[in-house]
Amino acid sequence: MFMPVEPAFALAVQNDQSIFNDAFEMNIVIVSPSTLLATLRTISSIWRQEKQNRNAVEIAKQSGDMLDKFTAFVEDLLTVGKGLISIKDNYDKAMNKLTDGRGNLISRAEKIKELGAKANKQLPPSIINRADED
Repeated sequence: MFMPVEPAFALAVQNDQSIFNDAFEMNIVIVSPSTLLATLRTISSIWRQEKQNRNAVEIAKQSGDMLDKFTAFVEDLLTVGKGLISIKDNYDKAMNKLTDGRGNLISRAEKIKELGAKANKQLPPSIINRADED
């Protein structure tokens, strides 16, 4: 509550010293021209602090959400890595059947071709060179 006439406020407090405390208990702050600016700055500082506290809580919440998302991402990435290893193993097995060992598929296909089988397409030379026969 703003008291624009400071001498009147001083006289009121002089006649009833509990007026200031009674007002404060009812969540009323009595200010005069000499205390108005300091009181407004104090209120502004309190509001700024309250906003920072709310921001800190939101930052903590957002950080927790981000860490959960990051953990899920890492788990997915590890799953992809395991899948790639599995795919590589399967690829190696298939290539072994295609190019390695006695009776591999490339050697058999080339023998069939040598025996006179007609085909419109040819295997790439790089894969033929990879095939070895024991």
